[in-house]
Amino acid sequence: MSTGECARRTGAIRILPERWEAVYVYWMENIRDWNISRQLWWGHRIPVWYCDDCDPPQNIIVSRDDVVRCPHCDGPVRQDEDVLDTWFSSWLWPLSTLGWPNEQARDLKAFYPTDVLVTAPEILFFWVARMIMAGYAFLERAPYHTVYLHGTARDTQHRRMSKSLGNGVDPMDVVSLYGADAFRWTLIAGLGIGADVILDPADLEKSFSPGRNFATKLWNIGRFLLSNLGDAPVRPLVDIDRRRFALPDLWVLERFDGAVAECDGALGPLQPTKAADDADGRHWRADERYAGLRLNEYAESARRFVWNELADWYLESVKGRLGADAEPNDREVARAVLLHVFDGALRLLHPVVPFITEALWQKLPGRKPGEFLIRADWPRLGAAPDGGRGKEFELVRDAVLAVRQIRGDYNVAPGKTLDVIILSPSDRRVYDDNASTIGRLARARVTVGSGAAPESAAHAVLRGGSEVVVPLAGLIDVDKECQRLRGELEALEKQIVSREQRLANPKYVERAPEHVVRSDRATLDEMISKRGQLSEKVRTLCGA
Repeated sequence: MSTGECARRTGAIRILPERWEAVYVYWMENIRDWNISRQLWWGHRIPVWYCDDCDPPQNIIVSRDDVVRCPHCDGPVRQDEDVLDTWFSSWLWPLSTLGWPNEQARDLKAFYPTDVLVTAPEILFFWVARMIMAGYAFLERAPYHTVYLHGTARDTQHRRMSKSLGNGVDPMDVVSLYGADAFRWTLIAGLGIGADVILDPADLEKSFSPGRNFATKLWNIGRFLLSNLGDAPVRPLVDIDRRRFALPDLWVLERFDGAVAECDGALGPLQPTKAADDADGRHWRADERYAGLRLNEYAESARRFVWNELADWYLESVKGRLGADAEPNDREVARAVLLHVFDGALRLLHPVVPFITEALWQKLPGRKPGEFLIRADWPRLGAAPDGGRGKEFELVRDAVLAVRQIRGDYNVAPGKTLDVIILSPSDRRVYDDNASTIGRLARARVTVGSGAAPESAAHAVLRGGSEVVVPLAGLIDVDKECQRLRGELEALEKQIVSREQRLANPKYVERAPEHVVRSDRATLDEMISKRGQLSEKVRTLCGA
């Protein structure tokens, strides 16, 4: 067994994605002699000289230093005209760049072995495996502990981008149109481990609009948030009495901790942690070996927190607490929490979108001259108080979403204020305490109560047996809406009967293409599901 394969089996080296290990193993177990000479115009000349005046073996001189005269007869010599194979030169990269063959070189002692090699799978054997061989041959240690094999940029016809095909994307064109952050985000967010990235060189807008949209959203979130924070100093979160936190504060701190944990999990362990008694010193544990370096999952976890949780929910819920007329102590708490989680979100996103995050971070209250986000600590878990009370805010979110859904289902104008009744047998305290927040986010007047729901009302069931009720009288023409719903239900019933008859016909099922029959069955399932929803609407609104 080769040293390179031994390193993989013992866990000194891991290869991601896992499927490429089989290719590596096959090559290492079927290794052959390596012809290291090439007849090329460019390359490292083979360090062998010949003396035509001497007899073998004195006529062949191998030397690290250039030979001018034969050391045996002082006659003329000629150097071999061949050059070394490209990969024979390249396999020394982790060594020669750090000062080897001087094994006392400062850089070699400080930085060898390195950490992660990022490269393409097609040179796994030509370069990666040979660097591992060289590391063990000359320094008895692997040159790195992780090999990360990335995907390939391809066009919409799945062809590799190349100059000869003319199907490449010039990064500078993308940067000039959408910015470097948009370019980076698009590639990293779309880079599943080992997966190819599909880009359309003929339509840069289509390819890079996701990155541009996120960069724009992040910038707008930051500007809006900074305008609400103001310029006054903000107390550090650790100095705030945690008993003063409101429910949205607890929730966003818990969600921030969750985002940090998700990002840490997606990035994975930075180094192997299992002690070993060989020269490598540490090996990967079985549970670490294929964990991490899911860069797209990391990017999505950070994006989801800053966009869907911080901006969409927390920032909206605390607007009233940030105004100049807000209660001073409560405003202080809201500002401390908001600054803490946004600062942390910028730290999470900085490796992916460094320019926008640095620009926003510099504008946060409390920045000192010479401080840079790139040198700031990575966020740590522990921002949220123990107890998990923040999960109660999920009840608030569910109620708001239910009201918004009802508004959309019944075509109620967005600016129309609704009267909302929340009936809750088990979570009344939460709804009572947060009725004003629900009302502000849902544009509604909220009453928390119990008992029977009024007639001509829309209903939505929440977790824990609670219910949102929206009386529709005065908001819509109930009789007209009932007529419309019954007509839609009647038409749908006819479509369902027709589709069922078609699928009940053995000749149709036997003769029609399989994918057509499968599509018909899926359509029928959707129709039946919609019939149930319409029937429930008719029952709750019309009473029959």
